Amino acid sequence: MARLQAAAVVEAIPRDWFEEYVRALLDRAEDLRTDEEGWIQGDEDLADVALIEGDHLTAGARYQRHTDPPEGEDGNGTTSELLITSWERTREVSAAVTTWHPDDQKTTWTVKLSDPGAPRSLVAGGEHHAAKRLHLLSWAARLDFRQWWRQVEGGGGQAPVTVLLRHHYGQARLLVRAAAEGGGKWWLGLTVVVRGRGWVRPLAAVGLLFVRSKLEAKLREAVAEIAEDWNADIPELLKYDPRDAGIRVPELRRDREELDRWLAENG
Repeated sequence: MARLQAAAVVEAIPRDWFEEYVRALLDRAEDLRTDEEGWIQGDEDLADVALIEGDHLTAGARYQRHTDPPEGEDGNGTTSELLITSWERTREVSAAVTTWHPDDQKTTWTVKLSDPGAPRSLVAGGEHHAAKRLHLLSWAARLDFRQWWRQVEGGGGQAPVTVLLRHHYGQARLLVRAAAEGGGKWWLGLTVVVRGRGWVRPLAAVGLLFVRSKLEAKLREAVAEIAEDWNADIPELLKYDPRDAGIRVPELRRDREELDRWLAENG
């Protein structure tokens, strides 16, 4: 077993802004409509999504999207289906997603948001199914929003974010704790516990003794990169009213900067 540590200071998101943002996203979903053939109307990014079963945004509604392989590549694309399992704005919104990949591989997800009006928790889990055991993965994650806000407002308690990643030969467990840093920022402390499973466990325990420092360095490098992107994106996002922020503002900003760099280098 190896216990790895990392920390970061990131821009905070005000609680009232975040909760209104979530409500706005759900409102936007409810504003979407379907045409006579079931194709989603009202969002260009969802123009290739079709309602194939049930009524829009009700339990039992099933949506499908097919993605062709990248240009220049042969073979089959992927097909994804989303099944709404609950859409109760005062209680729970949940869904199950299945994606069929080439080579008979499949990924399944479930996600559940409790108390969408003032989110209490977000729980997600899934599995990647494949013929080869080496490619089998499963994961489970939970974000306790109430515990999160309690910690960043000065309280203590258990980690509000937990993630478990499990492979046939090993597993990793991530815990994230939070605290107020001052100046509109959060301090995040991350702990990752890595261990082998089954007959690999004793061998992994020995091997981890030799690679622990390298793994921790890689973890800290990854956390620093994620924090850097977050700290660049969130102030831009918070300039918007939460009802107008959308879900792609940071992504669009990065795309625009990359385009500007490309034009400067090749213009």
